[in-house]
Amino acid sequence: MKTTEQHHQVALSLLEGVGPKSARLLVAYLGSATAIFDAETNLRTAVPGFSKERFRSLNRTKALKDAEAVLNFNERNAISTVFFADQQYPYRLKQCPDAPVVLYSRGDVEMNARRSIAVVGTRNMTTYGKKLVHELTASVAPFNVQVVSGLAYGIDGESHRTSLNHNLSTVGVLGHGLDRIYPSRHRKIAQEMLQQKGCGLVTEFPHGTRPDRENFPQRNRIVAGMTDATVVVESGKKGGSLITAYLANDYVRDVFAYPGNIGNVYSMGCNRLIADDKAHLVTCGKDVMKMLGWEEEMKEQLVQTDMFEGLNGDEKKIVKTLKEFEKVTLDVLSVKLKLPVAVLNALLLGLEMKGLVMMLPGKKYTLGQL
Repeated sequence: MKTTEQHHQVALSLLEGVGPKSARLLVAYLGSATAIFDAETNLRTAVPGFSKERFRSLNRTKALKDAEAVLNFNERNAISTVFFADQQYPYRLKQCPDAPVVLYSRGDVEMNARRSIAVVGTRNMTTYGKKLVHELTASVAPFNVQVVSGLAYGIDGESHRTSLNHNLSTVGVLGHGLDRIYPSRHRKIAQEMLQQKGCGLVTEFPHGTRPDRENFPQRNRIVAGMTDATVVVESGKKGGSLITAYLANDYVRDVFAYPGNIGNVYSMGCNRLIADDKAHLVTCGKDVMKMLGWEEEMKEQLVQTDMFEGLNGDEKKIVKTLKEFEKVTLDVLSVKLKLPVAVLNALLLGLEMKGLVMMLPGKKYTLGQL
């Protein structure tokens, strides 16, 4: 395989002793991943924190060979590779200091959905938790919210399943390579996600990486980082969902939790998050949408849509122009819209009668008070 910038980007992610923060530092100082693998780089370039000896200790030859195998596998299996500096990389995740160097994905994954939440919880989902997931998903569906989770048993799997039922974008973040599905019982859900628009699987781990225990806390930072907020549905006093919640706090993202019976072991985590002021208490999906400001945002969009109902072409142009200005004179409107003043006067009068336009002193116009 011919070495390309992408080849070097993947190799950078595989360099032992170089984590995400160090990788960013190297790229920032050297300008590209390719420069890191230049034989002359370690002799001529000074990078803070990287001595010549440390450069020499990096097994760049092995990393390049491993990267070739990864990219060959990805090409054969329709796996996409995105580097942290690429435009397609999740912009929310890019804001996190420990964001992965590369991400691998399968399916039509929407990396930068307009609205995105993480839905996480215990693997031992109760009937109460299942009911909450169904209500939450149904509530966010009209807002076209992406649901991100970890494809695990319990709350994770149920959130993916109900999102598919509501035709929502849903993304499963894995703690292993894309050459397998864990748990294997979720292969059917994963396959459905790969077939639905905006859905799919994401991981930072190359093929061959097993679902080892230590990978899942690492996976959780992607779940928390690529979303606007994290919703914890049910959780014991320990577990991955709490790790995700605390990571979301670290990333200054909103965290929401459903309260539960104080005697229920699978509500202990949520109750503790709320008690420690680490999460907002919510009782339904509408609470989540309201606290994120999306409910009000949707209302404004509906109002703007209603404004144009029943208007002809010139009337729509007038309203659009008035939205750009707090107030504008008749003459300026005439010039911008290329309409004679007499015609414009008649159109403005009609819009005034509909309550969409107000005339101010000095023959200035503004949008009406809706």
